[in-house]
Amino acid sequence: MTPRERVYSRLKGNHVDKIPNFSIVMLFAAYHARIPYDAFCSDYRALVKAQTLTAKDFGLDILSAMSDPYRETYDYGAPVKYVKDDLPACEGPMFSSIDEWRDKLHRWDPFKSTRMLDRINAIDLFRNENGDEYPILGWVEGPLAEFCDLATINEGMMMLYDSEEILEECLDFITGQQIECALAQIEKGADIIGIGDAAASLVSKDMYETLIQKREKKIIDAIQSNGALCKLHICGNINHILPEVIDTGAAIVDIDYNVDFDRAIELGNGRCSICKHIEPAGIILRGTPHEVADRVDFCVQHGNSASIVSSGCEVPKETPEENLMAIHRRLLEIGSR
Repeated sequence: MTPRERVYSRLKGNHVDKIPNFSIVMLFAAYHARIPYDAFCSDYRALVKAQTLTAKDFGLDILSAMSDPYRETYDYGAPVKYVKDDLPACEGPMFSSIDEWRDKLHRWDPFKSTRMLDRINAIDLFRNENGDEYPILGWVEGPLAEFCDLATINEGMMMLYDSEEILEECLDFITGQQIECALAQIEKGADIIGIGDAAASLVSKDMYETLIQKREKKIIDAIQSNGALCKLHICGNINHILPEVIDTGAAIVDIDYNVDFDRAIELGNGRCSICKHIEPAGIILRGTPHEVADRVDFCVQHGNSASIVSSGCEVPKETPEENLMAIHRRLLEIGSR
């Protein structure tokens, strides 16, 4: 089976020759391809080269346009600085109070942007170079994550307690822009759009339901009604909002290593594919290949016919190659069992 055939069969709960591997590689991919990370983040050709090489060398079943959280932030006009061998840094907020957002944020066209257009071009190049061999993953930030990127995480979380009406207007504005970015990527060939909403793990269940879930769902509905699937990725401990995350309707729900895997499988059964769970730092980076393989076994034994194996979040740059390869080798050994 090709990776694309394998993934789509698995998502339907059908037979596959091996369980797909969706481990997240960004800094690791650039390092493996000997490409400076500022080039990986700013030149779609560098990103495509690094991601394709890493997918083929380590048995990944997806080609990803992920790089950093500041693509949309940059295109809004925020001062984002590239760093040669690390993630870009945002050097200041777009607004310092919720009242300022209308003056500071303006709608922009993804096809006339800078950094989002670079991601769109990456998706186009992935498709041209690989045809239908791999599923292609596009990406947008979630409503709360993008809000906190624009305001900074500390100030953004404080603003959640300011004027509710103005806050809701701002989050609706951001949600509309994220939908435009997602649909542009689908137009150029993305099969799956990831939504990264890490900040959502920091809010209460009530706040998630009131402010965030309905907006994530709006983006998800737009993605999945336009021919692509959605992969919702909320880093960290989401045990307190796990049922609500699954209720968003995303086809794939990522869970980090500290989330109750058995409960996620139970809640998602017949509704979505549960993806990830191998601890990136404690196991993939600092463990042994045997320990990595043991964790793969756990994911397979506790998973179901639609679950996918992956790192809980990004594979660290310094990960020994034999550790990342251990995921692929163990999945090959397990095969269709």
